[in-house]
Amino acid sequence: MGRIIYYAPRVLGILGILYLSLFALDVFSMDAPWHQLLLGFLIHMIPNFVLIGLLVLAWNFERIGGSLFVAAGLMPIFLLSNPLWVNLMLGGPFILTGLLFWLSFWWKHRPVRA
Repeated sequence: MGRIIYYAPRVLGILGILYLSLFALDVFSMDAPWHQLLLGFLIHMIPNFVLIGLLVLAWNFERIGGSLFVAAGLMPIFLLSNPLWVNLMLGGPFILTGLLFWLSFWWKHRPVRA
């Protein structure tokens, strides 16, 4: 059970970042020179780069990383004017990832009964 609790937030974090990365691919549907497409793609990928940094941090510091993932997951709700269900589709995986990092931290530091 400990291995599942350890790896679940890490795998979900990677999958969530890959999911969010799919939205950056819409840049290539535009008719523009390749250098403008590349620049637009890199700009769309900035949140993913931040989330990759959070994942690296959370990998070793689960409590801090979990808190930051929950905050990152709440960002779309407060910053975007989409319907709530859309914002939850964007931020929900990261809220869950943060909660799982907290669970992993708690599991690792729980008192063991003899």
